[in-house]
Amino acid sequence: MYSNCFKFPETEHENTTTRSGCSRMDPIACTGFGIFRLFSCFLGAIIFCVLLSGCSGTKARVMHRGEENMVGSNKAGSEVYNPIVHSTVDKLIGRVASNSVQPAAYSSLVPQQLNVYFAGIENRSMEELGDFREHLKISINERITQSDQIAVVNDRAVDAVLRTLNLRADDLFAEHNMQNFTSAMGKSGSPIDYILFATITSGTTESNRDMQREYKLTLKLVDTQKWREIAESSQIRKEYNNSAKGKFFNWFKK
Repeated sequence: MYSNCFKFPETEHENTTTRSGCSRMDPIACTGFGIFRLFSCFLGAIIFCVLLSGCSGTKARVMHRGEENMVGSNKAGSEVYNPIVHSTVDKLIGRVASNSVQPAAYSSLVPQQLNVYFAGIENRSMEELGDFREHLKISINERITQSDQIAVVNDRAVDAVLRTLNLRADDLFAEHNMQNFTSAMGKSGSPIDYILFATITSGTTESNRDMQREYKLTLKLVDTQKWREIAESSQIRKEYNNSAKGKFFNWFKK
C-alpha cells in the first residue's frame, strides 16, 4: 500500500519529460531537436522573404552583350524579329549588289546608289506589334544604310512633300500621283528611284492546346518608273505550349 504512494510523482515526472520532447538523461537527442527547430525557422524565414520580395514589385537587370534574347511566352519579340530583319535586309542588299537593281539615272561608268523611300511597316499578322513597329522600322533603316548600294531618303523630307501634294504612301500608285511625287522630290534635291515596303505576316497551326506560329518579313522594292517589284523574305517558326504534354516534351527540344 505504501509503495503505490511513491509511484505517482515518478509517473508525473515521466509524463512531463515525454511532453517536453527530450529527456534530461539524453542531451544529444535534446540538442538535435533544438537544431532541427532552429533550421526550420530559418528556412521558413528565407521562404517568407523571397515571397515578400517577389510580391513587392518587378525586379530587373541589365543583360550582358552575349546573352540570348528572352523568348516571349505569348507573342513574338526580339527572338523572332531581330533574326528575320537581318536575314531579309541582307538578301535584299545582295540582290542590289548583283546589279539586278539599277537606279533611274544608271551609268556603267559611274556606280550610283539607289535612292529609296522607306514607306514603313504593314502588319498583317495575328499579333499587335506595339512598340516593335517603330523599333523594326529603325532596325531595317539602320541595316540598309550600312550598305554602299542603297541610300535611304530622309523621312521628314518625304513627309513634307507628301503633305504638300496632299497624298499618302498608298496614293502613290496612281500614275499621275507618282509622277507628281517623283518630280517634287527631284526638285527638292532628293530624287527617289524605289519605294521600299515592309510587310509582316503570320501563319498559325493549332494542335489542341498547343500551336506553332510562323512569322515572315517581306521587303519589296518598287520601281517608281515602271512599278516593277523585287521582293525578299525570311521566316521563323515559334512553338507555344499550353498543355502539360507539350510543356513536358518541350524540355527535350531545347
